[in-house]
Amino acid sequence: MKNRSLYQQKGMVLVVGVLLIVALLVLGTIAMITTTTELRMTGFFKSGKKVFYIAEAGIEDAKARLRAGAENAIVDGHPTQSGWEAYIGTVTKSQGKGYNSGNTMHVRVDRLQSDLDYVVTIVHQTDGAGNILYWGDANGDGINERTTASGGSLRNIYKVTSEGSYAGASRTLVVELARMPPINVPGALYVNATTTVQGSSTNIIGTDGCGGSDLAGIVTTQGTGSVTLNGGPDITGVGGTTPNIAYGGTGMNVQSMIDRFKGSANFKYTVNAATLTATSVPGPGDGWGIPTPGATSQLPSSCSAHNIVYYNTAGTDIQLSGGATGCGLFLVEGDLILHGNFSWYGVVIATGSIIFTGGGDKNITGAMLAGGSADADLVGGNANIVYCSSAVQNQTENQHTQVLSWKDKAN
Repeated sequence: MKNRSLYQQKGMVLVVGVLLIVALLVLGTIAMITTTTELRMTGFFKSGKKVFYIAEAGIEDAKARLRAGAENAIVDGHPTQSGWEAYIGTVTKSQGKGYNSGNTMHVRVDRLQSDLDYVVTIVHQTDGAGNILYWGDANGDGINERTTASGGSLRNIYKVTSEGSYAGASRTLVVELARMPPINVPGALYVNATTTVQGSSTNIIGTDGCGGSDLAGIVTTQGTGSVTLNGGPDITGVGGTTPNIAYGGTGMNVQSMIDRFKGSANFKYTVNAATLTATSVPGPGDGWGIPTPGATSQLPSSCSAHNIVYYNTAGTDIQLSGGATGCGLFLVEGDLILHGNFSWYGVVIATGSIIFTGGGDKNITGAMLAGGSADADLVGGNANIVYCSSAVQNQTENQHTQVLSWKDKAN
């Protein structure tokens, strides 16, 4: 009995041992398969992530080239033709996307980042009926929108498709891009409240001193008689009538105009009822630019600087005095008070009222917009507002290309 029991026990040990070996083999196989799968998934994830960034690099390439004045720029020689197309990439890959070297409306350039494998197609965006779409303030309300209307102040919307490739994987991104349109200014001075203009030494000139189309001297959203003239100020503009005032103008969303640019400001300030001079730091003393005066105060100044100065007054005001100067966009959320000498080249925009006080010469070459409807605007004290189309357009011409929409075709 002992021997038989011993043999039976040895047999059981053998069976159990074999089963354990089989189990270990199964577990090892499962572990190997799982590890291999995870490694493959990790590899796919890394490839997918990398190829996404390669496609994004193609979008950035297009953004850089479509910017006005850019190095290695893509020039759109047919802005009103739906057949215009541009390609970024090798000849072979561009041909695969439709590039035809014999088509005069096709443009191809090599990648800026030659070590990344992407191909980009750029076309004019169209609506459902095939009409070319443009971006800008078509109706004069201060808000940029899509439109089929074309004109000097509107910019093409480009549909940009970028395909990135890496290790057998590919990813396609589609975005809509547009150059920044110029600010739509209806006149040398735009106001949204009752306004007083006073003094024989005050000049508001809507006649374009820089060779473009003339505008009204003053445009107001208010009715006839809302602009009061004291002391014989000179207000001239389109059509030659004097005083040149256009009543009942389209209301402009001045806040939207400021919101559009304040994020790009290179000088940003938050104040509460502050009074600053030309040397105040932070403030004008930071160096906003110095316009070169025209031959007279009634002629345009000039400046090559393009700054964006933004003030958040928390519903109060900012007062500048003592010879403050600047070039570019001057954006004020609140009231703007200009006392004494002041010189600006570009566009001055305030959501509240604008008040000129005191002596000294004040010259704004470009345009000025006051969006406040509650407080009256006062212009006087040797003030000269001289409309200049290039002073307006130059402030946005070389800004970064805007992204209007973005889509990952993998989703």
